[in-house]
Amino acid sequence: LARGEDLKIPTWGMGDAIISLVGAIGLSLVISLALMSQNIDPENGWGLIIAFSAPWLAMVGWPIIATSIKGNGPKLDLGLIAPRTHLRLGFAAGLLSLVVASIVAWIVTQFTGPLSSTAGDVGLKQSGIVLVLFVLLAMFGAPIVEEIAFRGLLYGALAKAHVNEHLVVAITALVFALFHFEPKRFIILFAIGLILGEVRRRTGSTSAAIVAHIVNNTPAALYILVTALQK
Repeated sequence: LARGEDLKIPTWGMGDAIISLVGAIGLSLVISLALMSQNIDPENGWGLIIAFSAPWLAMVGWPIIATSIKGNGPKLDLGLIAPRTHLRLGFAAGLLSLVVASIVAWIVTQFTGPLSSTAGDVGLKQSGIVLVLFVLLAMFGAPIVEEIAFRGLLYGALAKAHVNEHLVVAITALVFALFHFEPKRFIILFAIGLILGEVRRRTGSTSAAIVAHIVNNTPAALYILVTALQK
């Protein structure tokens, strides 16, 4: 508006959010089966890199396509603009999410025993360039893609449907936790999702949530790198 540009009323919505997430699950299954049909292990080496990142084509690709065709583009419609104050809030929220996740994890382990992460387990088995790429994808790629899908498109679709903003935070956190398919870590992921959603709600910025997510993922990613290199 400040530049005198005309803005469209976005027509993308929940259908596009569903296409993005269901498409990601479908791509994951198809790619994994295709790799295995060629005797390539989707949990090791380059097969892991392909299987890990392939679903992102739907998770980030469709939001970009949908907002470009049916709205004002991903930068505006998905909240990918943020002043430094919002990014600093995202950084602080990322630190908070680490503390909260640690507390929740400790409580959960009292009932379930030791926890493990699927991504962490496969990451520790890697070496060389594959290890480095996996760590970088986990540290930066996953936060960017997941926030665009969950706190960008899904959050925006729910908000456009006039769902209560606090309920939007809870719903996106729930879907985020379920999407990881790790029952033992569900409560931890849900707690992290609530913080990321609150960052989005308070700032209106998916970029701020991306920063928080990167901060949250960094310690675990670096742990995988250091531990794998010591083997």
